[in-house]
Amino acid sequence: MVVNPIASASAQESGQIFNVRDFGARGSGISNDTAAIQKAIDAAPAGSTIYFPAGIYSVANFIVKNRSGLNFTGEGRESVIRHIPGSGWIASVHSSADIAITKLTFDANGVLNYGGIVFYGVTNVRIENNRFFDGAPKPWGKPDRNSFNFGRGSPPSRNIKIINNAIENLQLDFDNAQGVLVDRNVVKHSGRTAGIGIYTTGDGAIAEDFQITNNTVIDPVGAGFNVGIDPPTDGRCVFRRITLAGNQVIRTNTTGYGIRIGTPDNSKRSSGNIFEDITVKDNRLRIETGAPPPLPLIFANSSSTAAIHFERLTVTGNTIENNGPPNQDFAIDLRHIQNSVVADNSVKGVANGIAVGGDLLANEIRGNIVAASDTAYALAYSLGKNRAMNNRILGNPKQGWRLTKLTPSDAITQ
Repeated sequence: MVVNPIASASAQESGQIFNVRDFGARGSGISNDTAAIQKAIDAAPAGSTIYFPAGIYSVANFIVKNRSGLNFTGEGRESVIRHIPGSGWIASVHSSADIAITKLTFDANGVLNYGGIVFYGVTNVRIENNRFFDGAPKPWGKPDRNSFNFGRGSPPSRNIKIINNAIENLQLDFDNAQGVLVDRNVVKHSGRTAGIGIYTTGDGAIAEDFQITNNTVIDPVGAGFNVGIDPPTDGRCVFRRITLAGNQVIRTNTTGYGIRIGTPDNSKRSSGNIFEDITVKDNRLRIETGAPPPLPLIFANSSSTAAIHFERLTVTGNTIENNGPPNQDFAIDLRHIQNSVVADNSVKGVANGIAVGGDLLANEIRGNIVAASDTAYALAYSLGKNRAMNNRILGNPKQGWRLTKLTPSDAITQ
């Protein structure tokens, strides 16, 4: 089912205004304003606005549960909602609909584990023109640190629209969602896993009908974008009709993946996962001078153990520019792809260009341009009916094409 990702805002833009200061919130940055904010939320009927005047509001998980038609807004950078260390979430939203969060600033304030605002089983949520940062960042540990997280509720969260937000030292996560638009956000110095990521956090997760477009991720600690199972042993998960288009990943100080799809660890066994109709197009992935050597910049990760096949994967029109040290891996590395298209990508400044391998079936590789020093193209372990044509090599790599275990039904023009 295709879900319209545009959240309804008609109820959110009319009705009464509830000023949190009228309910006792001080906005001093010292007092705990959680109870006062909770009173304002509980008093507001559907169609109301919860307004945060300029100030710093220290909070410890205010809750929105079984509500509809609430608009949370403020004065942009002047209205700061600050996390109280050790208190879990800034806020949690459960089983609610028609929720808008606009023109607010959120400070994770030294969070060590997850944190942020978490949503469970919500419908029609609009998050627009906010800033989310960490005013007291700690050294990175193992757990992720979130801005907004759409967690494993039942049913999945639906019709989510996240537009034009600034996120620093944190990441944006989806664990179970359908009908999502993520557009024109800027994410800087994000966490361990990815700047913007779709995950599973358990068996049976669903990610359908995502449009992730025109976002910029700068110096992530992990990947720029992630679409895949995590933990790597999760099973029976569905990733379907997901588009990543017109995004940028820029690295000046960090290394890692650009766009990673599939499993984070292909040595771990998984089963029953579906990855189909995923599109990666017109993205720009740039490694600046002085950055560490990059990992694969577009990576569809699988193996016979992970048992993931990518059906109808489209990787087209992407630009990879490496101005730093050469990569050891292939810049585009796609494994276990079937009935897929890899076309019109430009890869420059790398040691190794484009590789497709493992259970390859009926794929088309055409119109790509690679400037590499070691190997430009590699195809390996075919099940048949793959075609490669009109691909170009710039410069003089040590090896133009590396072909391994193809079949007579493959048609490869070098």
